[in-house]
Amino acid sequence: MELRQLQYFVTVVEERSVSRAAVRLSMTQPPLSTSIRLLEKEVGVSLLRRHARGVEPTEAGAYLADEARRLLRHLDDVGTRTRALGTGSVGRLAIATVTPGAWSLLPSILRTFHQRAPDVELDVVDTAPDDVLERVRDARAGVGLVYCADTQTLARSAAAGLQTAVARREPLVAVVPRDHPAGSASVIDLRDVVDEPWIVPATNATFPGLQDLLRQAWQQAGVSPRRQQSTATLATALALVVAGQGVTVLPSSVNAVAGPEVRVAPLHQPVTPLEAAVVWRGETPSPVLAAFLAAALSTPEPDQLGQGLARRRLDAGTDVDVLSAPWR
Repeated sequence: MELRQLQYFVTVVEERSVSRAAVRLSMTQPPLSTSIRLLEKEVGVSLLRRHARGVEPTEAGAYLADEARRLLRHLDDVGTRTRALGTGSVGRLAIATVTPGAWSLLPSILRTFHQRAPDVELDVVDTAPDDVLERVRDARAGVGLVYCADTQTLARSAAAGLQTAVARREPLVAVVPRDHPAGSASVIDLRDVVDEPWIVPATNATFPGLQDLLRQAWQQAGVSPRRQQSTATLATALALVVAGQGVTVLPSSVNAVAGPEVRVAPLHQPVTPLEAAVVWRGETPSPVLAAFLAAALSTPEPDQLGQGLARRRLDAGTDVDVLSAPWR
């Protein structure tokens, strides 16, 4: 049985007339009648009972018509689902991110992504920077977000073999307890808090990060804090400042989660911004991943190819090939 035969047969049953079915199908009556006869010959039983007013399905014909409708509906659903998967509007995407990514950047990306692909299911895990890269490398995650001092260095070292691009550059800001003497200042000078206990994220062994930029800032300011406490994550550093255990420097997205117990202020010294890098596997992304990358890289923020190479903005309703430029 061919699908066209089944569609013809269902239409005849619904119209109760070969001639009316032919009009509905935009065809002449003879080839339609021939198709029905061939279908009856193939199944070996009569499917229609002819009479003066038209046709009626036999018991076997009624059964076949019901099953054919079910099959045709399923095929329509398959076609719709296939098109949706092919365009990236449905599917599944696993995302691995470091904690600061979940403060502001990832929610911003996902709002844009949801407009493009509202039915995509997401699996998001918050983990350590090296684990983000490993999850992307071994396909446990389709895309990752990490913060680093320099994405070019990241691409040559820990992310070698992966695709990378800068999603955002975030200024570093001072975070001090609200009751600290510097807490009322609009701008905080590193020299004014050098004698405080400093809460410093642990050094990343595989690529430079916030701690490297902080040391550069200390050096440029001509200071060297005597008391330093190392923490595994930026979230822990923030929690210790909230507890009054010291001061720290964090990416500016901390404003999204900082409570009333702390004061967040720009630094007086010029400090290199921290880069949020998107990391993915392979030269050609899946449609779902391509939609995510389009959302993540939709700002005019220059990528690591150079300050003069700004990306195009995404216009509403316009698809942009995010791989049209060599991101790394």
